[in-house]
Amino acid sequence: MTDEFKKKLDTYEKGELTGSELEQFEHELEKLETYQQHLEKKEPPIEMKKQTSETIKTTVNDKKQRKILRRSKWKARLQTAVTALLLFLVILIVTSILTAVYYSWGTPDRSEVLRNVIDHTLTVTQPDGHLGGTSMNAKTFFRMEATRDIRKRVGNETITVGDMKVNFLFSMMSFPEISHYGRQSQNRPIFYYPNATESFDEPYWHQLEQLPEGTVASAYLSFDQLYETNKVFQLFEGKDLDLSWLAVDTGPELNDVFQSDVIFDPIGFPSYPIWHEDDMILTSRSEEKGFLFGGIVTESRTSPDYEVGDETILHEQFLKTLSFLEPHENKANRIAVNRLNLTERLQYLETEGIFHYGVVITGPTKEILALREEPWVTIVQVDEVTFWNWHY
Repeated sequence: MTDEFKKKLDTYEKGELTGSELEQFEHELEKLETYQQHLEKKEPPIEMKKQTSETIKTTVNDKKQRKILRRSKWKARLQTAVTALLLFLVILIVTSILTAVYYSWGTPDRSEVLRNVIDHTLTVTQPDGHLGGTSMNAKTFFRMEATRDIRKRVGNETITVGDMKVNFLFSMMSFPEISHYGRQSQNRPIFYYPNATESFDEPYWHQLEQLPEGTVASAYLSFDQLYETNKVFQLFEGKDLDLSWLAVDTGPELNDVFQSDVIFDPIGFPSYPIWHEDDMILTSRSEEKGFLFGGIVTESRTSPDYEVGDETILHEQFLKTLSFLEPHENKANRIAVNRLNLTERLQYLETEGIFHYGVVITGPTKEILALREEPWVTIVQVDEVTFWNWHY
């Protein structure tokens, strides 16, 4: 065994060989081991049977040396595996910290902005999108997952009909993964623009006639003309029904893309204002000393005063929401699964004002059926029906 080989063996046992040097030396060890095994299998010649005690001792030492080499080989492999595992854990911890810093950066922070994009998009594009909120969960390697329940209000009950999950890589949003279950309707109801040329009459009202007395329902109503917000609230005064969501005429509903008066993807707002974080009023604030550094700050905020049917506040908050979504339109389009054209819609609303061609309501089915006698109602489409939960 040469001095150079001994030096390499000593370095190998200490785990200091790396890369191509390590692979080359392990290859030499394997050749030596193979050669030694080959020699052991051969029938020794007559001369070798007359070995002296010193030769036998040398053979025993060679076997011990092979064991040492084999042990060193596995030790080096184990050290390499442990080093790789520790390196992976360090990378995992560092990226987790950097991910948390990335999504918490800014005022409001990135996670809050992304949450608001989801919540506000659903509020203005889905009649029940204002029900519930989105939860954000930061993960490793600059990823975040947003989840929320999909809910509907039928009568006085809010039911869960599905769930939605959206993944982020940095600030890049994936398409939402939506699962429906429970009593989710098979076909989503639609609105019809005033003075629709198609004929639709009895079939829709006939659905309500077949429902028993002790049931409640949610339904989409289409109007005979465009109405102002105040007028819509007046139309439902004295009726045992709740106004859930008001569809807004934003112009593009009847552009060249649409070949009929059917509106599949409405935009609107709920019957109460869409409040934003900067609208909230600070009512109390307390600060407690924390352990070692910093402190614990507790704040209480409430929304501004609102009188039901105040169209000024409803319009201001609706336009504010569309303006908030405008720079995030690519993400909003993925949530709505539709091109929103927010710049075009905002320009139309600022010029023409806010008017409504339909609403979503809920209440006793017979109260909804009674709207058949109202001249301002043209079409009704039933969305969900459940057992009586209106007044106990």
